[in-house]
Amino acid sequence: MSLKVAICGGGISGLSLALVLKKFMVSSTLTVDLYEAESAFTEVGAGITVWQRTRSIFASLGLQAALDNRAVSSPMKLRKSDTKEPFAFHTLDFPHGSIALPRLDMVQLLVENLQPDSTPFLTIHFSKKFVSYKQDADGVTLRFSDGSSSRAHLLVGADGIGSPTRKTMYASIAERVAQSDPAKAASVLEGAQPTWAGTYAYRTLLDGEKLRAVSPENVMLSSGLMWCGSGKHVISYPISPTLINILVFDTVPGGLGKPLAGPSVAVASKDEIAELYNDWEDDLRIAVENVGDVSKWTISHIRGLSQYADGRVTLIGDSAHAMSTHFGAGAGQAIDDSYILGRILAHPKVTAGNIAEALKVYDAIRRPIASDVVERSLRIGFLYEFHPDYLPSGTDIDKLRAGDRNELKKVSDTLQDLWRFHWAEMPEQDWERAHEMLEARL
Repeated sequence: MSLKVAICGGGISGLSLALVLKKFMVSSTLTVDLYEAESAFTEVGAGITVWQRTRSIFASLGLQAALDNRAVSSPMKLRKSDTKEPFAFHTLDFPHGSIALPRLDMVQLLVENLQPDSTPFLTIHFSKKFVSYKQDADGVTLRFSDGSSSRAHLLVGADGIGSPTRKTMYASIAERVAQSDPAKAASVLEGAQPTWAGTYAYRTLLDGEKLRAVSPENVMLSSGLMWCGSGKHVISYPISPTLINILVFDTVPGGLGKPLAGPSVAVASKDEIAELYNDWEDDLRIAVENVGDVSKWTISHIRGLSQYADGRVTLIGDSAHAMSTHFGAGAGQAIDDSYILGRILAHPKVTAGNIAEALKVYDAIRRPIASDVVERSLRIGFLYEFHPDYLPSGTDIDKLRAGDRNELKKVSDTLQDLWRFHWAEMPEQDWERAHEMLEARL
């Protein structure tokens, strides 16, 4: 029996899923239609970090060599920077290190290895903006903004934080719930909405040679840094031999959980970030005065989504678990989703007739992990800023803000433990659990 998969979204998650299916599918009857709203593959954003979890997936796909020629980032240093007498107080120990690269490079790597023109199982449809779907006992009907439609046995929503797939899915779930509990239906819809993480992030790139010319001893040139301080923080790390990726954060007190307002991305100026950090250390001030184009992002996330699958429809990547940018995990979690879902769909026992049961396995494996990472990322960001509600128990906030080394160690120890996720367990272990569940269910 054939299995026709529709993937809506040609970003990192959608392309990764297609690549996993290409690698592991054993049946020539599995086909994929990938629908991309734009006229070509592209990616918004500057840099991403590839950790050991993601590298292990690339190794299983035979793509390890594609990352081997990229430099492994040096350990990230935590630095107390909200003072004119700054100092480093901890170096985060990252076993296996990490690799930083531009997001567009990752998309190009995935596309190159898919080789769409010579991949008969995959058909790519550009300029196809997905709007909604309707599922029945036999499949899913997809509708697009140009008035066209298509059919598949399975729909995968890889369509980002504003996901039409998620909106349609939760509208359907709420409609069913409303038949017995109208109040709960409203809660279901509310829980599926992205909310503000309380933070703005200014994204920009800095030419390292330009910085070296004006500030040859600048600490930003020597390593990746977490510039920490009360109420704000900055992350900087190289993503190429010449470019430094910089994320400048502005946290609004009481903003966490508020509805999103205004544009999610806007053009900004370096003067805005210079003003935010004008009383911080000189090395940071000089660096932000020399950055290139700046964009201001309203950082939003999806916390604790109640399910990633409903019948023949499922969510991956930001459509399921958009997260804040403090943990370097968004792209990695999208690839984790794709790896587990792709292995499940490629399993010889999975058919068009039992796809809903197979998606329950994906949900059971991936949702707890990704939901935990969303919360880790949120807490990490607040720890960089010494937020009282997220500090380790027993921390003396006044001593911490004054730079007491013992109090700073409590923060750094907690951060080190939170970061262990990236290397403590590998996605292959998640797949082994998924495989056992599949064998038991199907």
